[in-house]
Amino acid sequence: MRVLLLFLLTFAFSCQKDSPEGLGPIRTEPAFIYENSVPTDGCEEHVRLDIPDSTATAVSYKPTASSLPILQKALADIQPNPTTFERAVTIRFAETGRQVDLMCGWGTRQQMNEIEIISISRRWLYLPNTY
Repeated sequence: MRVLLLFLLTFAFSCQKDSPEGLGPIRTEPAFIYENSVPTDGCEEHVRLDIPDSTATAVSYKPTASSLPILQKALADIQPNPTTFERAVTIRFAETGRQVDLMCGWGTRQQMNEIEIISISRRWLYLPNTY
């Protein structure tokens, strides 16, 4: 019995869980998320940071395959705002340090950084009255 217990303890401590090694620091940022619109000549699901400076270059990321379900769930749960193709969110993520291709319509591809999404929550935008 002791041999079995010793074997099980040795086995348990030798198993490793996926660790966040190789990931950058965890960040929380305002962003917009986009659904897969490749069939209508758009791009796959992706994230674009909400940068308030209109002169700055937009920063977009593609989620890892393992965190894509988090993005897809947020796309299903959060109503589009302010346009029909984007959703305003607050996202917690870490960069993986890898460059990946984002597939878009007509077979085009864009290179962008990959992120591991930790969580996504709805962000309310306050738009001025237009009447």
